[in-house]
Amino acid sequence: MKRSEFIKEIIKYCEFEGSDIKMSTELRSIEGFDSMAILSIIAFADEKFGIKFSPQKIHSLTDFNSLVKLIGENEFEDD
Repeated sequence: MKRSEFIKEIIKYCEFEGSDIKMSTELRSIEGFDSMAILSIIAFADEKFGIKFSPQKIHSLTDFNSLVKLIGENEFEDD
């Protein structure tokens, strides 16, 4: 999956509407990043990559780059 596709899918999956999100965007700066968004990210990672994470692991992330590293950079292509 390309990183740009990943961002678009996360925005849609977590319903981060109207947000200008990039890989370097801090998760806590996104309107709507809350416990439901964390659960959505967990479900997304499980569905798309077959990886399970705890809510604490997602909550400790800083930005989407750190989420990519957690999932595994080998799962992503450069744009």
